[in-house]
Amino acid sequence: MTVADDQTPDPVEDDEAPHRVLLDSGWSTAWQPGAVAEEHTGADRIRALAASGYAALPIPADFGGGGAGLVEVASAQRALGMVDPSAAIALNMHAFTVGLMTDYWKRHRDTSWMLLEGIARSGALVASAFAEPGGSPNFLSSRSEAVQTPKGYRVSGVKYPCSLASTATLVCLTARVTGTDETILALCPSSSPGLTVEGEWPSLGMRQSDTAKLVLHDVELDDRLVFHRGPADVIDDNVISGMVWFAVLLSATYHGVLSGLLDLAHRGVVRAGAHGPRTALLGRATRELLTLGGACRQLGADVESGAIAGRAALAAAVGLRATLSDTRDRVLSAVTPVLGSRLYGRGQRAADLLVDSLAVHHHPPSLLMCDEVVGAFCTGREISFDPAG
Repeated sequence: MTVADDQTPDPVEDDEAPHRVLLDSGWSTAWQPGAVAEEHTGADRIRALAASGYAALPIPADFGGGGAGLVEVASAQRALGMVDPSAAIALNMHAFTVGLMTDYWKRHRDTSWMLLEGIARSGALVASAFAEPGGSPNFLSSRSEAVQTPKGYRVSGVKYPCSLASTATLVCLTARVTGTDETILALCPSSSPGLTVEGEWPSLGMRQSDTAKLVLHDVELDDRLVFHRGPADVIDDNVISGMVWFAVLLSATYHGVLSGLLDLAHRGVVRAGAHGPRTALLGRATRELLTLGGACRQLGADVESGAIAGRAALAAAVGLRATLSDTRDRVLSAVTPVLGSRLYGRGQRAADLLVDSLAVHHHPPSLLMCDEVVGAFCTGREISFDPAG
């Protein structure tokens, strides 16, 4: 099969194909990504998507946002993941951050609503600057430092890798307050003096996600942009909410990426009129994604309804994150004999999706920690993300 053949839709559109009837069930969103202009850079596509209403999607309607809940935002992420994985993984970080801020406001009903309204009214993109160089075995820790000043804080540190590095209007960051055992969670304008973008993430896949290194050198941060200050390295409601939003949106994003890969496998099987082993492999991959999608939506719905909360919600979110990686590998195992050399050919859509999907294994928390966290909850021990703990 040629590159052109690989890109050409089947006479039966993918969204009308029988396997998509199964996989698309339950995913519902009023927002759709629209056509992807391949000639545009990743940053250009990200900006266009943000301007189409995506940026304000999780923000309450009272503040000018889309009023979408967790499951609907996840549905939007899945829709985007099927057509533009790089933009999807970048915007996943925006959606997760704004979702966390929205949940924070719902719990505290404080002045953080003004930050949400500002994001919604301006269509601002928010980068999630939590990761730091080399990764952290305990991802709750931050090496960045915030020195308190009369008007707020002066922040220094390095955040890497950080998606939306050059396209974000605001950066959501964590930093440890110097001389204390506390950290801050705050928004920082990307135009702030002392904040620079350096290089790009030399990744194999997701290469159009606008991911680079953010360096902060004595960046002045207004106290009004700090929406939380609390004990460092503690699992609180913010950590739980953040992990739930991240795991659900991440799973939905890669569900879209893998659904796109399955579309390619489906076309090949239908065109060849294949029966037997190839059909069985297609069925295996479909049921894996069907199960993952159900688990993703169910956790989102259970958290939104209050059916699960606290440490139980945290364990469920971490479990979903690990299951996502397992499912990715099982889906690839099933579709590899069906797609054949298209998974290894330069310029092939299938090969691009294969490499993009590899990124799923490298999001926090570490896969080595996930089962430990779930096991700790199940045996009544304190949950810790510190391997030494």
